[in-house]
Amino acid sequence: MNKIIRISLLGVAFLILPACILFPSNPVEPENTSVVKLTVQTKDGVTTYNTVGQVINYNYVVTNTASSKLAGPVIVVDTGRQVSCPEVKTVGNMDDYLDLNETITCTAAYTITQADLTTGSLTNVATATVGGVISNQSGVTLTVGTAQPNVLTLTKAADLMTYGQVGQTITYSYTIKNSGATTLGPTQFIITDNRLVAPINCGPNATTLAANQSITCSAPYIITAADMTVPNLTNSATASVANGQTSAPASVTITNITIPNTLTPAPIITLTPSSPSNLTPGSTIQHQVAVGEWLIQIARCYGANSKDVIDANPQISDPDFILPAMIVTVPRIGSAGTIYGPPCITYHTVQSGDTWTSIAQRYNADLAVLQHVNPVSLTNGTILKIPLNSAGGISPPVNPTIAPTSTTTTSTRITIASGQTSASIVGVLKPQTTIRYVINVNQGQILTVKLSAPANEVTLAIYGPTGLALKSADTTLTWSGTITTGGDHIIDIAAILGSTDKGYTLDVSVTNS
Repeated sequence: MNKIIRISLLGVAFLILPACILFPSNPVEPENTSVVKLTVQTKDGVTTYNTVGQVINYNYVVTNTASSKLAGPVIVVDTGRQVSCPEVKTVGNMDDYLDLNETITCTAAYTITQADLTTGSLTNVATATVGGVISNQSGVTLTVGTAQPNVLTLTKAADLMTYGQVGQTITYSYTIKNSGATTLGPTQFIITDNRLVAPINCGPNATTLAANQSITCSAPYIITAADMTVPNLTNSATASVANGQTSAPASVTITNITIPNTLTPAPIITLTPSSPSNLTPGSTIQHQVAVGEWLIQIARCYGANSKDVIDANPQISDPDFILPAMIVTVPRIGSAGTIYGPPCITYHTVQSGDTWTSIAQRYNADLAVLQHVNPVSLTNGTILKIPLNSAGGISPPVNPTIAPTSTTTTSTRITIASGQTSASIVGVLKPQTTIRYVINVNQGQILTVKLSAPANEVTLAIYGPTGLALKSADTTLTWSGTITTGGDHIIDIAAILGSTDKGYTLDVSVTNS
């Protein structure tokens, strides 16, 4: 009986054994050979950070090291960073899969916080996923390094230091200098200006600056209606390079000349011969011409001899013709009078009770000069140009002229007949002379000027009642615009080439908008 039982059990065992082999109770999944490799790097090999706001740029290099292809997209997760990955069809064989040994690079930027500085180190840990396969973890550790001095130096300037109407263009120029001892680049230099909508590229990509080399660029800014409601505009800019290095800020302030109260600050009113500026007597300075200034008034401003100033600026062929943003050399300041320094002019809105004498006394202005540069009547609301601190004259005595002109001429007033909107004037312009016309235009009206004259031999310039150049002198002989400040407007016609008389026709129209 026992023998029978042993044989039966043995038979059962033989039956069970193949079943276990064919149908294992704990099946083993085949090994997945599709391995995704992730390597995290910092751009340009950055290993330290120094300041709050510094930007650390990361690269995430994802590679498929197995034989099976993986369907996109590639997704990288790195806490605290927004990682952006291109489509897989942009690499390798340009299909929708990350194939064997194909690599794709994702990017992210991280801005250093105060907490990062306090902690002293910054570590990130990231993973990548492709086609459902998760990569290894990878990351880098950065530490707080010794703060490096800025090697980028930014200088900023504006072509006009004043503005007076909506739509006027102010051109800002930026000079970036490598003040360090080592070469920067090749890289893209970038300007960030709080008055511009977006950063601008300064110079071409892959620019290289050796020690003490500079690169210059510019950008326009259009005056807005909001800008006209404030007394001035101050904007700040910084220069940076692709690795996050940033210069110290540089700023420029331009003044709104249509808000008179801001153009007559108390320190100007109280300036007298007993309160000179802190400029060094006998020194030579470089003065940037502001709207409305003329060469003799600039000389007065610094107590310099006007002939010395003219002789020191041979690049100015006509002393009575200077333009805003020009650089004027003023030698031996204080040699002919008191040094006051800029501003050399300001503006005053006529109020009830004002007289020429009271205005001159208020600004320490010479009465004759004041009246000469303002050939208007003292009507309430009229804006006058004020030659600050011109009382007492300078040596040698000179006759004041209104810049810009080629020669001193008498203004001719244009009057449009009742019921008409335009006037036409025919005249002759002698060589190297300027003819000036004055016309009153109300705020909101459209002034249109057309000059018919020999091409490239005559310039046309138009100035508003505050001295603002609505059209700088050039050989474009037409202009039209809506007037934002009512009053007398100046039209200058100047002969710049040729030795013969030039016939011209000036057509002027004033229409309601």
